Amino acid sequence: MGGRPTWAEVDLGAIADNYGALGSLLGPGARLIPVVKADAYGHGAVEVARALAAAGASIFAVALVEEAAVLREAGTSGEILVLQGAWPGQEGEVVRRRLTLALGSAEAVARLERACTEAGSEIPVHLKIDTGMTRLGAPHDALGPALDALAAARRARLAGTFTHFACAEEEDRAFTLAQLRRFEAAVAAVRGRGLDPGELHLANSAGLLHHPELRRFSARPGIALYGYAPAPERAPLALRPALQLKTRIGRIVEAPAGASIGYNRRFVAQRTTRAATLGIGYADGYRRALAGHARAIVRGAWAPVLGAVSMDLIVVDVTDIPEAREGDEAVLLGTS
Repeated sequence: MGGRPTWAEVDLGAIADNYGALGSLLGPGARLIPVVKADAYGHGAVEVARALAAAGASIFAVALVEEAAVLREAGTSGEILVLQGAWPGQEGEVVRRRLTLALGSAEAVARLERACTEAGSEIPVHLKIDTGMTRLGAPHDALGPALDALAAARRARLAGTFTHFACAEEEDRAFTLAQLRRFEAAVAAVRGRGLDPGELHLANSAGLLHHPELRRFSARPGIALYGYAPAPERAPLALRPALQLKTRIGRIVEAPAGASIGYNRRFVAQRTTRAATLGIGYADGYRRALAGHARAIVRGAWAPVLGAVSMDLIVVDVTDIPEAREGDEAVLLGTS
């Protein structure tokens, strides 16, 4: 049975190549912690994790315990770091799934310690330090309660310490460097409490690409793995976008001058216009804000979007592509 001809193509080889290129930036002893949260940024977390494991990745980072569970169910055996930590009540799942958990408070340490004790297990944890994002983590200047809890823990074992940058892609480096100084002071406090901070990781994609001083630490690239560099004009290496979004032309009509196309008559033809309807819309994630700004590629040529983006349809202009026919492929994201 046929169906609506709208699909995404993911080049796992491109993701593996990006992983290798990003890893080449790191100094000795540092490693990449590839981020596969949000279904690997929409690329398919299970398939991406398999490709990255084949490329040498030994650890993966996700946002949620639920995301980690999907990977474990699919057979991912490597270390999985849950960056947001566990919501209260999920600690037992963390233990059962053999996850590595980010922690940022004494309360979170205590909950995990109880779950580990009940299961008779140990779990590696990473201490998240808030150096300026003001979202999650132990405040860099008030670490005492979290450190006391970690020092007292017998089964929640500190294996790493990290932070997250707020604006590492910006040309003004001042705040990123301030965050780095706060982190280094916090790590000194961890050591001063008699704890080994374990693996240190700071840089997101922007930090890794634009701040060489961060490359002595492990890094957590996300969007760059999939081929998109923050501030790409300043990136030190070229990345390969991994995803293409495609559909096919469902109908072509000739709209005479003066005819309007789509909701609210946002486009009115100034000439006889060959209007091609494509089977994609905002229900598929094709943003309404793209109306009047975006283009598709049809037979290697640009086809501007005409009028409003509907829920499941858009219309593009193929007037200047006379060879375009119903059934032709149209590329919405990617190259041709």
